[in-house]
Amino acid sequence: MRYRPYGKAGQVVSAVSLLLDGSVRHSAREWRNQVSAALDLGINGFEIAGESPALIEGASEALAAVERDLLFIIWRPRSLPAEPGHTIEAFLARTGLGYLDLLCFDATPPTADVLQRLRDTRWVRSYGLTSDDEDTDLLIAHGAFDALTTCYSPISGWRERNRLKSAADRGMAVIARNIWPEALQPKTVVFKKPLLGRRRNPLAGLVGGYSFLDSTAGWTPEEICLAYVLTEPAVTTVRFEIDRIDRLERLASVPDRDLPTGIAAQIEMARFSDEGLRIGARA
Repeated sequence: MRYRPYGKAGQVVSAVSLLLDGSVRHSAREWRNQVSAALDLGINGFEIAGESPALIEGASEALAAVERDLLFIIWRPRSLPAEPGHTIEAFLARTGLGYLDLLCFDATPPTADVLQRLRDTRWVRSYGLTSDDEDTDLLIAHGAFDALTTCYSPISGWRERNRLKSAADRGMAVIARNIWPEALQPKTVVFKKPLLGRRRNPLAGLVGGYSFLDSTAGWTPEEICLAYVLTEPAVTTVRFEIDRIDRLERLASVPDRDLPTGIAAQIEMARFSDEGLRIGARA
């Protein structure tokens, strides 16, 4: 596993990190086994979503086996009161974590005053947004947050790419998610005859689509997408929600592999193919 720097305090986070979503009906034992398997693979980044008792019990037991300063823990609560200090303190008491490396907001972020009062405590080291909507760019420009969790994949267009650049320019860490979007996943495709008079894509026939994702020896489409996203300098870690240990093992090995020669160029060219333009229009 490779690790990437986070912030200016010398913290590092594994290139692949794990989402632990409390809305999933797992037992404490299942959560403990999942976290333990990730730790064995060198993963130190974990995002805890929600406050599920089973999740907190199982994850806390597994994480307690590792020195706290070797972990990178994110908490994304389902909701927080206007004055969230007591809620955060209670969460830390239940988990025994002592502090959070990152507190993420996916709803309305707190006001500047509340955020400043939280920064004055020792419970949370940094604050972030989980967002992809139009307000994201305004919040990035505001400069109040330290990290951004957002969708980024081989089919991301100029808006998403500029968003990552803007976040990086402001010193924000970027946590990428949905790196293998549904539009690239296997499905039955029905091609329709073009309408008369429709303007032809001038690049059609010169560039291909995304078929190479399924025909690259030794690589699955998801692994290619992950390796490609990790070539983006602004990306600190890629977040996955994974149940199967075999899939976790495969993805955890990708940061130690080099993207096959020519694949990055094929991805860029595919964005301008007929297929890429159709996918981009739907994304």
